[in-house]
Amino acid sequence: MTLSHNKIKQGNLWAEPDCNICASLADGTVVKNLTPMSLFPLSEDNKNIVLLDAKQQEVFYIDDLQQLEPALANNIQVALLRNRFILKLLKIHKVSSLRTPAEWKVLTDRGESSLVFSSEEAIRRLPEDGALIQDSQGIRYLVPKISSLDSSSRKVIEYYI
Repeated sequence: MTLSHNKIKQGNLWAEPDCNICASLADGTVVKNLTPMSLFPLSEDNKNIVLLDAKQQEVFYIDDLQQLEPALANNIQVALLRNRFILKLLKIHKVSSLRTPAEWKVLTDRGESSLVFSSEEAIRRLPEDGALIQDSQGIRYLVPKISSLDSSSRKVIEYYI
């Protein structure tokens, strides 16, 4: 399933309008929602990129983004940036409304923050009691275990899930 150290044929890899990275595998299977990850994010940001499926299995390997057409390379770079910055949500202090859009005052692993929760589709359940929230600016907040939150924070999250 992996194309290690080979140039990717442009027809096998594409990005949909929402920067959703997709691939067509050798057996004809189409895999969507691939997550790019740089193997050396500090030293070689645009090289040695793996594309992971939902099970975190490697689907493709890209030696260098410059091998790809500029539009596709740009979409992968956008997805890389989006995936790099995830805050862990520890507590929800205040919610302006349970209707969307709503402003949430939260505590994260990097301090106090405020986010605008724009739609019910911006939160999704993750395996093993987790949740992922994306605010109106595209910043993602991870709740590793909903059950570990205080009761008021847990009630807000569970209302939307």
